[in-house]
Amino acid sequence: MYAGASPCLPSFAVHETFPTNRVMPMCKLQLQKRLHFLLLFLFMGFASVCTAAHAAEAPAFPGADGYGKFSQGGRGGAIVAVTSLADDGPGSLRACVEAQGPRNCIFAVGGVIHLKSSIMVSEDNSFLSILGQTAPGGGIMLTIDETNAKKRHTPLIVKGAHDVILRHLRFRPRLPNTVKNVDALTIESSTRVYVDHVSGSWATDENFNSHANSTELTIANSVFGEGQNKHSKCALLGSDPRIPQKITFWRNACISNRDRNPDDNHYGGSCIDIINNVFFNARSEWGEVFSQYPGGTPISFVGNYFKAGPSTEDETYAINWNDTLSMDGPQIYQRDNEVWSPDTRNVVLIAPDTEQYIVPVPPCPLSVAAIVPARAAYADVRKHAGAFPRDDFDRRLMEEMGAIGEPGRGEMVKAPGALPVLKEGPSYVDADGDGMADSAEASVGAKPGVSDPWLDSDRDGWSNFDQFMNQLAEDRMSGNYPS
Repeated sequence: MYAGASPCLPSFAVHETFPTNRVMPMCKLQLQKRLHFLLLFLFMGFASVCTAAHAAEAPAFPGADGYGKFSQGGRGGAIVAVTSLADDGPGSLRACVEAQGPRNCIFAVGGVIHLKSSIMVSEDNSFLSILGQTAPGGGIMLTIDETNAKKRHTPLIVKGAHDVILRHLRFRPRLPNTVKNVDALTIESSTRVYVDHVSGSWATDENFNSHANSTELTIANSVFGEGQNKHSKCALLGSDPRIPQKITFWRNACISNRDRNPDDNHYGGSCIDIINNVFFNARSEWGEVFSQYPGGTPISFVGNYFKAGPSTEDETYAINWNDTLSMDGPQIYQRDNEVWSPDTRNVVLIAPDTEQYIVPVPPCPLSVAAIVPARAAYADVRKHAGAFPRDDFDRRLMEEMGAIGEPGRGEMVKAPGALPVLKEGPSYVDADGDGMADSAEASVGAKPGVSDPWLDSDRDGWSNFDQFMNQLAEDRMSGNYPS
């Protein structure tokens, strides 16, 4: 469905046509008017049903939550196979992204895509899902290792778009720290975006950046590690907005980033949730809260684990209001957060000058239903966060976090490392071209040999394609991939 389309509304119109050379009999006129109002009443009723149907849109996928939960991605659209690791051209990821209309980029190849410049998702490219769990072997990775004249060095930028879903993708730019403003992933002025199980590293700016007027955004189950010094940052969620925003940062790991773990600076009326994340080995700053816009930043920190590492300064603050250019005080809610540090360091949960802005209830109802204690979140993030199957880089970061309550390892970096090698492997067989493995179609009620991605064959409330893709994502985390 395209923006502005209303396919569930009938396309009839009611016309009253009167002869110009005579007067219509009164009874006939009254009958026609009654018919007009009856049709209008039916139309309004149908419109109400349509509105209710839109309000009840299915989540992005089973288990999706947070403010980006209702991103529709490419639901109902074309299934487009990425068959080439080339920067552009037929079969490339760029070609799929730059197409129009609802579409789902699935991968018949796995490996590294060496980009010459950023892949841009714009307004015209909305209604898009990029589903990295489909990539065979070790999965899919995007990198840029050479500069370009337009200075587009962030592998993927979603700018001015809506209804975008990104799952199981790696973004690892490899440019020196002298090249400024390189993010691993940027979401700019976009709405209804869901980022799930991605891995970002080696940015010279932020590993994740939500820029300008981005809202209805969920960033979940992802790993952002080793931003490059001197400007080593995990995530910037409030980057120069001009509207209130709704953003959920949920079950992510920020590892060995100097600061912005994450950084928040939003208008009053925003709803910002930082829930069940693990923040490890920050240098100087953890959760930074600015209030440089009218109304001050409304934010909730719930069930997060802040753990000092070898690079952490002797004393730091997990939740810290920064009063630089403040217009209003923030509203900060915190519950069930934990800090841990070895004897040589001290992570204080709330900075002394921040205590005055702690509020007793969340500024907004929390956007996530399944919230767990901080220690359970630590175990869950360590086991499940990032793109799967995990590459050597993410495996190392998880090992460096260490067991809960025990010292970890890790360090700040000043240059990107070598790209991890992704194992090769054959893609699953999809003879009918519906994006689903023929060998697994029966498990979701679909029929091999029939292109039936958008049917709900087993009547469980999810299309065959949605159900298969979510099942495949879970299989990748357990080490399985269909034939």
